[in-house]
Amino acid sequence: MTILHLYESHSQDPAFGQLLSRLEESVHNVVGDASETEGINIVHAHSWLQDGPTALQLKRDRAIPYVLSLSDEDLVQLEKFTLRPRPYKILEEAEKVVFPSMVFQNVLAEKLPAKLADVVFSHSLMIFPHIDPFWFQHLHLAKPVSLIHIRLLTANIGGREDYSDLIEKAEHRLHKRNFQVELTSFDFKSASLEERMELYRRHDILVHPSRGIVPITLFAEVLSQGLPVIYAREGCFDGIFPEGTAGFAVSSHDAADLAEKILLVSERYATMEQHVADFHPLHLFNLDETYHNYLRIYDRVMASGVAGRF
Repeated sequence: MTILHLYESHSQDPAFGQLLSRLEESVHNVVGDASETEGINIVHAHSWLQDGPTALQLKRDRAIPYVLSLSDEDLVQLEKFTLRPRPYKILEEAEKVVFPSMVFQNVLAEKLPAKLADVVFSHSLMIFPHIDPFWFQHLHLAKPVSLIHIRLLTANIGGREDYSDLIEKAEHRLHKRNFQVELTSFDFKSASLEERMELYRRHDILVHPSRGIVPITLFAEVLSQGLPVIYAREGCFDGIFPEGTAGFAVSSHDAADLAEKILLVSERYATMEQHVADFHPLHLFNLDETYHNYLRIYDRVMASGVAGRF
């Protein structure tokens, strides 16, 4: 089996390199050259709007089926415009559509005509992006937080929505109730793995109530260090685990709700910390899990006979 990966931005994504190395154990991979398709069984487009048009054209010209993974940039563009027929067709004609989080399904459900949404969702599935193996090599259980001094951590994602005002309002509410709250913000993109690990271990709760585009791996990394998380209702992390196991969802615009959830985590911290340790939520973000999920997709496409027509 040979897979042609269309991914214009692959050099900027170290996680893609890790996945590609893992896949080489079972499939032969060709990256980014759509001009040579001799012997290619399946095309995997890693962006809907950037790489999807080429995948659709290859299917129509050379009968090569394709798998489509949606990217964060796809979501940025999707929220800006009303879709035209060709982008519809890219979704519709993919053998499988892969969403990296529930946010994509929610937005597409609002944007797509009902009949098309039914078609797309009937051959879609969720595969979460994997975190660096570093985090599995440095798993850590944090110490219980003091109910008096709560050390909060939030991330700056760079150019995206800023919820610092909301967090500061919640912090002010907690101060008025005689709780000591320390808030630290850090740059998720520029901090190294080691720097992020140190930050996670020096804090008690990750607070990131953005419904916008947030790397879902942020939450997975934090969980690997034993910290509960507070995340946006209907955001990228909402719905993955039962409420109260890894953390709590909050409104992205309600400081009172955020303050109450911070207190709730503080009150239940020892129990929630043990949930994080026992629940093993990280298996969904393991490179091996991602590898096996994609391998199953490729095998199903091959077994369906679709990939045997050329």
